[in-house]
Amino acid sequence: MKGLIWNCRGVRKTGVSSYLRNLILEHQFHFIGLQETIVGDITERMLENFDPYKHYLWKWIPARGRSGGILSGINTDKMDVGSFCEGKYMLQMDLWDKSLKKKWNFLNVYGAAQEENKDEFLAELANFCNRSQEPLLVGGDFNIIRFASEKIITLVFINTQICSTISFLLNI
Repeated sequence: MKGLIWNCRGVRKTGVSSYLRNLILEHQFHFIGLQETIVGDITERMLENFDPYKHYLWKWIPARGRSGGILSGINTDKMDVGSFCEGKYMLQMDLWDKSLKKKWNFLNVYGAAQEENKDEFLAELANFCNRSQEPLLVGGDFNIIRFASEKIITLVFINTQICSTISFLLNI
């Protein structure tokens, strides 16, 4: 299983569409989670730039002003989407892996960048995680750290039968 989790810092920036399209065509990800899209609406034309063969089901949360925005894509050749739930800082998709015959949840997160919203973000994250009845993969930009020296990459696999072969392309 392959997934892409990427803070793209603006989905309309020059080169992002072609870079993302090339990644998708090369790796055929099972799921994609983009953060900080910085767009209020995602158009069909924009999605066709990323996904010319329309293999993905896309869901998004619009940006608020000049920050935020989440875009999640699920490869419908490999996964079925049972339902989704969106919050202020995250988008959850309930998935059925067609080859493994397993249910799991993908939670794409873009955390509050402002200090005064951190508690609200953490409460929403705890609520989403507590509600999940299935194995859960959480990824994104949590905006919890302040300095590059605080960055530590830790991947936690809740259900190793599903997640043991997930590959990530990380932008740090």
